[in-house]
Amino acid sequence: MFKKIPKLVISFVVVGSLVVGCSTQQTQPAPTTPATPAATAGTPALADVIKNALPGTGVAMRGVSDSFDNMYYAAKGGNWALAAYMSDVMQDYMSPIQITRTQVYPQWAAFVKANLGDDSALKKARDAKDMVAFEKAYSDTINNCNGCHTALGFKFIKKIKASGPEANLDYSLQSNASDNK
Repeated sequence: MFKKIPKLVISFVVVGSLVVGCSTQQTQPAPTTPATPAATAGTPALADVIKNALPGTGVAMRGVSDSFDNMYYAAKGGNWALAAYMSDVMQDYMSPIQITRTQVYPQWAAFVKANLGDDSALKKARDAKDMVAFEKAYSDTINNCNGCHTALGFKFIKKIKASGPEANLDYSLQSNASDNK
Protein backbone atom coordinates (compact mmCIF):
# COMPACT_ATOMS: atom_id res chain seq x y z
CA MET A 1 0.00 0.00 0.00
CA PHE A 2 2.82 2.41 0.88
CA LYS A 3 4.51 1.79 -2.48
CA LYS A 4 1.47 3.27 -4.27
CA ILE A 5 1.42 6.46 -2.21
CA PRO A 6 4.50 8.13 -3.79
CA LYS A 7 3.09 7.58 -7.31
CA LEU A 8 -0.27 8.91 -6.18
CA VAL A 9 1.33 11.98 -4.57
CA ILE A 10 3.41 12.66 -7.69
CA SER A 11 0.27 12.40 -9.83
CA PHE A 12 -1.57 14.92 -7.64
CA VAL A 13 1.39 17.32 -7.72
CA VAL A 14 1.64 17.13 -11.51
CA VAL A 15 -2.11 17.58 -12.03
CA GLY A 16 -2.22 20.36 -9.42
CA SER A 17 0.64 22.19 -11.13
CA LEU A 18 -1.13 21.97 -14.47
CA VAL A 19 -4.36 23.31 -12.99
CA VAL A 20 -2.58 26.20 -11.28
CA GLY A 21 -0.56 26.93 -14.40
CA CYS A 22 -3.62 26.90 -16.63
CA SER A 23 -5.67 29.06 -14.30
CA THR A 24 -2.79 31.55 -13.98
CA GLN A 25 -2.55 31.88 -17.75
CA GLN A 26 -6.27 32.42 -18.07
CA THR A 27 -6.27 35.28 -15.56
CA GLN A 28 -3.51 37.20 -17.35
CA PRO A 29 -4.99 39.85 -19.60
CA ALA A 30 -4.36 39.47 -23.29
CA PRO A 31 -2.36 42.23 -24.91
CA THR A 32 -4.60 44.77 -26.53
CA THR A 33 -4.12 46.88 -29.58
CA PRO A 34 -6.18 49.93 -30.23
CA ALA A 35 -8.99 49.37 -32.71
CA THR A 36 -8.44 51.21 -35.93
CA PRO A 37 -11.12 51.90 -38.52
CA ALA A 38 -9.28 49.63 -40.97
CA ALA A 39 -9.20 46.75 -38.48
CA THR A 40 -12.89 46.98 -37.62
CA ALA A 41 -13.97 47.54 -41.23
CA GLY A 42 -12.49 44.16 -42.20
CA THR A 43 -14.42 42.32 -39.50
CA PRO A 44 -17.10 40.23 -41.20
CA ALA A 45 -20.67 40.75 -40.15
CA LEU A 46 -22.45 37.77 -38.60
CA ALA A 47 -24.58 37.38 -41.74
CA ASP A 48 -21.43 37.07 -43.86
CA VAL A 49 -19.95 34.50 -41.47
CA ILE A 50 -23.13 32.43 -41.64
CA LYS A 51 -23.35 32.79 -45.42
CA ASN A 52 -19.76 31.64 -45.88
CA ALA A 53 -20.21 28.70 -43.49
CA LEU A 54 -23.18 27.27 -45.37
CA PRO A 55 -22.80 25.15 -48.50
CA GLY A 56 -23.20 26.86 -51.83
CA THR A 57 -25.51 25.91 -54.66
CA GLY A 58 -23.13 23.33 -56.15
CA VAL A 59 -22.93 21.31 -52.94
CA ALA A 60 -26.67 21.59 -52.41
CA MET A 61 -27.45 20.57 -55.99
CA ARG A 62 -25.31 17.45 -55.65
CA GLY A 63 -27.50 16.40 -52.73
CA VAL A 64 -30.62 17.28 -54.70
CA SER A 65 -29.49 15.24 -57.68
CA ASP A 66 -28.64 12.18 -55.58
CA SER A 67 -31.94 12.43 -53.69
CA PHE A 68 -33.85 12.83 -56.97
CA ASP A 69 -32.26 9.63 -58.30
CA ASN A 70 -32.96 7.84 -55.01
CA MET A 71 -36.59 8.98 -55.25
CA TYR A 72 -36.90 7.40 -58.69
CA TYR A 73 -35.40 4.05 -57.70
CA ALA A 74 -37.44 3.97 -54.49
CA ALA A 75 -40.65 4.46 -56.50
CA LYS A 76 -39.54 1.88 -59.03
CA GLY A 77 -38.90 -0.60 -56.19
CA GLY A 78 -42.25 0.10 -54.54
CA ASN A 79 -40.80 1.96 -51.55
CA TRP A 80 -43.09 4.96 -51.94
CA ALA A 81 -42.37 6.26 -48.42
CA LEU A 82 -38.67 6.45 -49.29
CA ALA A 83 -39.60 8.25 -52.52
CA ALA A 84 -41.61 10.79 -50.50
CA TYR A 85 -38.78 11.14 -47.99
CA MET A 86 -36.25 11.79 -50.75
CA SER A 87 -38.51 14.51 -52.11
CA ASP A 88 -38.41 16.19 -48.69
CA VAL A 89 -34.64 15.77 -48.47
CA MET A 90 -34.18 17.60 -51.77
CA GLN A 91 -35.83 20.63 -50.26
CA ASP A 92 -33.67 20.35 -47.14
CA TYR A 93 -30.51 20.41 -49.25
CA MET A 94 -31.54 23.66 -50.88
CA SER A 95 -32.67 25.50 -47.74
CA PRO A 96 -29.27 27.15 -47.15
CA ILE A 97 -29.42 28.97 -50.49
CA GLN A 98 -32.10 31.20 -48.97
CA ILE A 99 -29.07 32.84 -47.33
CA THR A 100 -26.15 31.96 -49.58
CA ARG A 101 -27.70 32.53 -53.01
CA THR A 102 -30.69 34.77 -52.47
CA GLN A 103 -30.85 35.55 -56.19
CA VAL A 104 -31.29 31.84 -57.07
CA TYR A 105 -33.71 30.81 -54.32
CA PRO A 106 -36.86 32.20 -55.99
CA GLN A 107 -36.22 29.97 -59.03
CA TRP A 108 -35.71 26.96 -56.75
CA ALA A 109 -38.91 27.71 -54.84
CA ALA A 110 -40.85 27.99 -58.11
CA PHE A 111 -39.28 24.76 -59.37
CA VAL A 112 -40.25 22.92 -56.17
CA LYS A 113 -43.81 24.16 -56.30
CA ALA A 114 -44.24 23.18 -59.96
CA ASN A 115 -42.35 19.87 -59.91
CA LEU A 116 -42.41 18.54 -56.34
CA GLY A 117 -45.25 20.45 -54.71
CA ASP A 118 -48.67 19.21 -53.68
CA ASP A 119 -50.21 19.88 -57.10
CA SER A 120 -47.29 18.48 -59.10
CA ALA A 121 -47.72 15.50 -61.42
CA LEU A 122 -44.77 13.81 -59.73
CA LYS A 123 -46.31 13.98 -56.25
CA LYS A 124 -49.73 12.93 -57.50
CA ALA A 125 -48.24 9.92 -59.31
CA ARG A 126 -46.16 9.03 -56.25
CA ASP A 127 -49.12 9.23 -53.90
CA ALA A 128 -51.22 7.14 -56.29
CA LYS A 129 -48.36 4.62 -56.64
CA ASP A 130 -48.75 5.00 -60.42
CA MET A 131 -45.36 4.12 -61.87
CA VAL A 132 -46.34 4.90 -65.47
CA ALA A 133 -47.40 8.44 -64.53
CA PHE A 134 -44.40 8.73 -62.19
CA GLU A 135 -41.95 7.84 -65.00
CA LYS A 136 -43.43 10.54 -67.24
CA ALA A 137 -43.47 13.16 -64.49
CA TYR A 138 -39.90 12.22 -63.52
CA SER A 139 -38.72 12.64 -67.11
CA ASP A 140 -40.56 15.98 -67.40
CA THR A 141 -38.96 17.14 -64.16
CA ILE A 142 -35.49 16.29 -65.48
CA ASN A 143 -36.26 18.44 -68.55
CA ASN A 144 -37.39 21.24 -66.24
CA CYS A 145 -34.14 20.88 -64.24
CA ASN A 146 -32.13 21.32 -67.38
CA GLY A 147 -34.23 24.29 -68.48
CA CYS A 148 -33.57 25.93 -65.13
CA HIS A 149 -29.84 25.24 -65.38
CA THR A 150 -29.77 26.85 -68.83
CA ALA A 151 -31.80 29.88 -67.68
CA LEU A 152 -29.36 30.45 -64.81
CA GLY A 153 -26.31 30.28 -67.09
CA PHE A 154 -25.35 26.67 -66.34
CA LYS A 155 -26.20 25.08 -69.69
CA PHE A 156 -23.15 22.85 -69.25
CA ILE A 157 -24.97 21.05 -66.39
CA LYS A 158 -27.34 18.49 -67.85
CA LYS A 159 -29.18 16.21 -65.42
CA ILE A 160 -29.81 12.66 -66.58
CA LYS A 161 -31.41 9.74 -64.79
CA ALA A 162 -28.79 7.71 -62.92
CA SER A 163 -28.02 4.41 -64.62
CA GLY A 164 -28.70 2.56 -61.38
CA PRO A 165 -29.57 3.04 -57.75
CA GLU A 166 -27.13 3.62 -54.92
CA ALA A 167 -26.20 0.34 -53.32
CA ASN A 168 -26.66 1.57 -49.75
CA LEU A 169 -30.48 1.73 -49.61
CA ASP A 170 -33.18 -0.92 -49.85
CA TYR A 171 -35.51 0.38 -52.52
CA SER A 172 -37.73 -2.71 -52.46
CA LEU A 173 -39.35 -2.21 -49.05
CA GLN A 174 -43.04 -1.98 -49.83
CA SER A 175 -44.60 1.19 -48.41
CA ASN A 176 -46.98 4.05 -49.06
CA ALA A 177 -45.95 7.69 -49.45
CA SER A 178 -48.08 8.45 -46.38
CA ASP A 179 -45.75 6.25 -44.28
CA ASN A 180 -43.20 9.08 -44.50
CA LYS A 181 -44.11 11.20 -41.50
